[in-house]
Amino acid sequence: MSAKNLLVELFVEELPPKALKKLGDSFGAVLLQSLRGSGLAGELSALNVFASPRRLAAHISHVLPVAPDSMIRTRLMPASVGLTVSGEPTPALRKKIVALTHADVDVQAYVRDFVIRESDGKADQLIAARLS
Repeated sequence: MSAKNLLVELFVEELPPKALKKLGDSFGAVLLQSLRGSGLAGELSALNVFASPRRLAAHISHVLPVAPDSMIRTRLMPASVGLTVSGEPTPALRKKIVALTHADVDVQAYVRDFVIRESDGKADQLIAARLS
C-alpha cells in the first residue's frame, strides 16, 4: 500500500493571535499521535502545522490509506454463564453475540471460530477475538 499526504484544515472563529502557535502545534501533534496509534502513520511521517486567526491546519506525509488489521478482543461473559455443561451456547451468550454482531449470525459457528476461553485468575471468561 502506498502512503499519501494528508492535509486537515479546520475553519474556526477568530482565534487569539498570541495562542496561534500553541494551538496549531497542539492540533498537529494530537492528530499525528492518533494516526500513529491506529497504524496509519509511521516514523517516516513528517508534520507541518499552519495557524492563522481563522484556520488551523496540519499536513502529514506518509499516511496509509487503510489501517492494518488488528485483533479486537471483546469480553463476553463468564464461561459458566455462557456455556452449558456440554459446551453449547446458553441463551444469554446467544443474545450477547447477536447484539455484538448486529446480524443474523450462526451462533454455533461464531463460537467455534471467534470465541476463546481464558482464565482471569478467578474464573474462565469467554472472549470474542477477531481481526478488524
